[in-house]
Amino acid sequence: MRIKKGSEVTFHYELRNEKGDLLDSTFGEEPVHYVHGDGEIVEGLEEFLEGEEPGFEAKVTIPPEKAYGVTREDLIVQAAPENFDDQVALEVGEVVETEDPDGHTVQFRIVEIDEDKVYLDGNHPLANQTLHYRVEVLEVA
Repeated sequence: MRIKKGSEVTFHYELRNEKGDLLDSTFGEEPVHYVHGDGEIVEGLEEFLEGEEPGFEAKVTIPPEKAYGVTREDLIVQAAPENFDDQVALEVGEVVETEDPDGHTVQFRIVEIDEDKVYLDGNHPLANQTLHYRVEVLEVA
């Protein structure tokens, strides 16, 4: 059976950045299960897997626009330290959550802290990066 919209797909992947650093891998671990066409994996990878079948193995390079997007400056914001609950650890690299005006949960990474400001980045950590995947399709149902 070939991968098409609505297919339940099981696959392994290895993810590397532009420098070749290994970012993530499911080889030797549990594979990924997703429903094709539901936007559960990055757009470029979903497009690449369209029409393939079990046993398919390949490498693909996905540009930022088809992966986690380009960096959006409007998602880099600042707040005063007193705007955070006492339970929130204000440390660079920590992820904090808030709600947008529509009530959806939004995550921000703390990227810098000075005496009177906390700088937050709401972009995905892999935004603006070209990604290199190695994939192996195991099952299509």
